[in-house]
Amino acid sequence: MYNLNDTIVAVSSPAGGARSIVRITGPATIEICEKIFSPTISSLDSWLINGCIAIDNEMEIDAVLYLFLTPHSYTGDDVAEIHLYAGAVVTETLMDNLLTTYKIRMAGPGEFTARAYLNGKIDLAQAEAVNEIIISSNIFQLAAAQKLLEGRLGQVTEMLHSAILDCLSLLEAGLDFSDQTIEFLATDTAIEKLMSIKEQLERLLLENKRLASVIDLPAVGIAGTTNTGKSSLLNRLLGTERSIVSHERKTTRDVLAGELTLRHCRCVLFDCAGLLTQPEGVLDQLAQQAAFEALRNSTLVVFCADISKEDWAEDVTALRFIEMESIVPIATKCDLVLQDDLVDKLRKLNELFGVEFLPTSAKTGAGLESLRNTIDKKLIESHEVSQVSGVALTARHRQAVTEAIENMDSVVKELKAGNDEVAAMMLRAAYQCIGNIERPGFSAVDEQILQNIFSRFCIGK
Repeated sequence: MYNLNDTIVAVSSPAGGARSIVRITGPATIEICEKIFSPTISSLDSWLINGCIAIDNEMEIDAVLYLFLTPHSYTGDDVAEIHLYAGAVVTETLMDNLLTTYKIRMAGPGEFTARAYLNGKIDLAQAEAVNEIIISSNIFQLAAAQKLLEGRLGQVTEMLHSAILDCLSLLEAGLDFSDQTIEFLATDTAIEKLMSIKEQLERLLLENKRLASVIDLPAVGIAGTTNTGKSSLLNRLLGTERSIVSHERKTTRDVLAGELTLRHCRCVLFDCAGLLTQPEGVLDQLAQQAAFEALRNSTLVVFCADISKEDWAEDVTALRFIEMESIVPIATKCDLVLQDDLVDKLRKLNELFGVEFLPTSAKTGAGLESLRNTIDKKLIESHEVSQVSGVALTARHRQAVTEAIENMDSVVKELKAGNDEVAAMMLRAAYQCIGNIERPGFSAVDEQILQNIFSRFCIGK
């Protein structure tokens, strides 16, 4: 699958940035850097060198070379990172030169992390954590993935692995001396120990289930009566014409959503039909049902009231329909109110509803940055990171833990039936399942499984 004798290269920086990072690792790393970088690398103790990189036979540009030498590098082999401020064409030319002139190979997806795993720098769970960090969409996912990278899962599984091995050793010792009156592990004691291990495995799955409910993208709904500027607000916040905007009432019939990126996390922002005190006809009723269902399932609701109106009685009634503890009240269409009248109208609105409204305008953008910050803050408050106590488990981890639990059930069942040999066999299977989470032996996990794990990575990671 992966040839550790190859020297590999890839662009590890995102496309479109001002700085490009070209990463090289493998046995020929230092030799290649000596040929393409000046000044010549005089001391392998140096780890940061400012100089010039030969893009091809005719072009040299300024660059910085970072060296990470074996065995203290990420991959376990010598690693070089070339940092240059250049456009995509220059970077592609350098890559072509490295691939053709120096005969090194383009790295596959996740091959740098795969090499770190194969060289024993990280276990398989930590390797998977690298990808979890890359694809994290909010700080909750990131916190869980970082715990995985720190080896938290490895610490737990190592403890469980050791506990299972102790039980297995005593159980098999009893089988070896079955013709004698030596009892290495009483059946009741064995069952008690095994049930304790099973409970810890079940706790691992339960924590991950709770964690999954926290790190999914939270939903934020935009609600209010008809024609309060909800669709204009959605479009302005998302930066795209996601929703139809019209001066006609009841333009929005369905729930329209888009992904909003905030400072600390991302969320699903959606606009639904205007809330009606008296729906007219089947279409109105269906639109209201869809709106209420979406709002009930949201984490936060942005409630809109048109400040340019004279009568907000309908808005007061509409707010009662929203059974939410977390609401951000905003006064929309502030651009339609004269500046001298804005303070007075905002005071009346605050007194009528008993809450403080944030003045905004989707047309001018006024107040929208404050709105974004408020949404971000309330989402963080609703899911404190300190409460994220679980470790992110991948599908492979969950399958291994589930199989181990099933095997532990079988062990206890066979011990109670007096079938110690079968119990020992099932306990070995549980031991193997837990071992495969951290560092599976190649006999237990074939190359195709490893290929599937690393194929989800980006090139250059």
